[in-house]
Amino acid sequence: MKHTYSLFIVLFLAVCPAWAQDPSWHQVPKDTLLEKGADVIKMLLSTTDENAMLNIVKQQGAENDILRLKMFAYKRLGMYGTKAAVPVLVEKLDIEKEGFYARYALETIPGDEIDAALCEATKTIKNPNRLAGILTSLGVRGNPKSAATAKGFLQHADLDVRKAAGYAYAGTAGDEAVEFFTQKSLDPALADSGFLLAEIFANKGEKEKAIKIYDALSVADIKAYQKEAALYRGILVRGLDGIDLLVAQLNSESPKFFGVGLKVGRELPAGAAVTKAMVEQLGKQSEPLRKAKLVRSIGDRKDKESKAVSLPAISQLAQSGEVVIRVAAIDSLRNIGDPSVLPILIDAANQTDLPEIAKAAENTLRNLPGKEIDDAIVGLLEKGNSAAKITAIGLVEDRRIISAYPLLKKGLSDSDAGVRKAAIDALGQTAGIEDLPILLGVLDKSKSEEEAQKVLVVLKSACTRLPQDAASSEILKLFADSSTVMKINLLDLLKEIGGAKAMEIVNQYAWGNDAELKDKATAILGQWRSPQDINLVAAACLKLAKESKENKFKVRGLRGYIRLARQFSMSEEQRLQICREVYDLADRDEDKRLIFDVFVRNPSLKVLDVTVQYLSNEKFKENASETAVAIGEKLQGKSPQIADAMKKVIETTANNNVKERAQRVLDKQ
Repeated sequence: MKHTYSLFIVLFLAVCPAWAQDPSWHQVPKDTLLEKGADVIKMLLSTTDENAMLNIVKQQGAENDILRLKMFAYKRLGMYGTKAAVPVLVEKLDIEKEGFYARYALETIPGDEIDAALCEATKTIKNPNRLAGILTSLGVRGNPKSAATAKGFLQHADLDVRKAAGYAYAGTAGDEAVEFFTQKSLDPALADSGFLLAEIFANKGEKEKAIKIYDALSVADIKAYQKEAALYRGILVRGLDGIDLLVAQLNSESPKFFGVGLKVGRELPAGAAVTKAMVEQLGKQSEPLRKAKLVRSIGDRKDKESKAVSLPAISQLAQSGEVVIRVAAIDSLRNIGDPSVLPILIDAANQTDLPEIAKAAENTLRNLPGKEIDDAIVGLLEKGNSAAKITAIGLVEDRRIISAYPLLKKGLSDSDAGVRKAAIDALGQTAGIEDLPILLGVLDKSKSEEEAQKVLVVLKSACTRLPQDAASSEILKLFADSSTVMKINLLDLLKEIGGAKAMEIVNQYAWGNDAELKDKATAILGQWRSPQDINLVAAACLKLAKESKENKFKVRGLRGYIRLARQFSMSEEQRLQICREVYDLADRDEDKRLIFDVFVRNPSLKVLDVTVQYLSNEKFKENASETAVAIGEKLQGKSPQIADAMKKVIETTANNNVKERAQRVLDKQ
């Protein structure tokens, strides 16, 4: 950033006009400054000339343009100003808008003179907002000599002034302020300043003073959330000396103080002492929800010593008892567990009568790190019962346990339908091209139509990730010995894969002799998904429309062909060419009318001209009229072509609604 700034200055000096490089430029009068405002700002960003900055600050007026220049000058004075600038800046403190920027500059200029000037200004400035600002600046500077001034405003009638005075007093008074901020009747508005003072002491290592303030704030007549915060900070600052106070909160009947104990228990220094104290409190909690919250707090202490203390207790709670406590314990094992907890988690994951327990165990198994965990899951997949295998398969997929893939394939032939379904789902997400024959074999050997459809869904997902021609070649191998139902399913897969090889196979069956497969293949041509295959699909559909001897398939080819123009991206000329061919080839008027839907979806002046040509056709003049108006409504701007088209529609259509719409479009031209 420093280098960038230096480069900016060099570039500026290179392009700066000659008058702006004159050392006396800071004497330029106000009118000239405003006239050359952009150059002035550039100079301010590059100069360290205090007099030049002060000249701009001294200018009279509150217009936005001069205020903008002053703002830059004040900011630069904050960086390069000296005590020589103090009288000018102090004079500006009580001016609306400028006072803020003057304070900004004064806050950063070194020297006791600045603090003295700010303290003196508090005697004459009466506006509460500006007075609060000056006190805040005293706090920012932190000069102990300002403490007496800040103290004098601690009981001011204005709330913002009192708050600013508290901030300044805490930042400047040091030891002197301890007595004030530890009084039981402390003004709640000043409690935050008490926190500031305590933090100052804590950061300096003066823990006893910080603790004294926090303890006083925790029982003062201030807001409840401030008391809780003081208690929390007081325990944290004590560190390991705060364990007794932590335990007291965990035994408190107050939910809020109990919550303080949970929070601070997570954050106290690592080590066995804190964790041991928290674990001991588990047996003293009679309310299940509180006990569960304490379990989670203990589980968030992840250091080695804490884990050694908490693992036995949390493992025991994970195995029996209230569901809410067991779930909390199982979740906590994610942070503190090791391979020793696997039997507990695996057992819990198979408790199908307790879905909350099973789900929590699966989540922990999914996220518990370590190769030992992976190995145990593989063992479960190999030797577990059906429910255990299904759980393990899900974990293999989530954890990407590559060593388990052979067992997943074995699961494809399991006697249990649930295991087979889980295995096919998992392989569908991980299978490579070498696994496709296995998956296709599962499809071919499905034990029911329902199972076949489930396998087909997974296969479609898998095939979209595989190389197109290689996947199509594998599918082609199955056609010779497959049933008609299987071939129909395979054709469906080819539609998802796409590519030249897939289109070649589908085309073969579209012109074959098997009626069922021909019906399926020709339907697929109109459902093809791959935009990159648009030319292949167009050629196949057009051939079907031109050469098929059966009207059903000819119509199907036409509709597949026009679908390309309606749904796929292409040049306007190609789209219009498709529409012309469909219109010429179609025998039925309903098929010819499909072109108008394409025109409406792709409006342009050229499409409008083509549409107007159909106004003279008696059969389609109303379709053309409505289409032309719809295009005119969509096109933005004025055009003689739109106006002429709307006039022709008005002359042609018998539909009053269309005529009115056309007139509205015409009126805008």
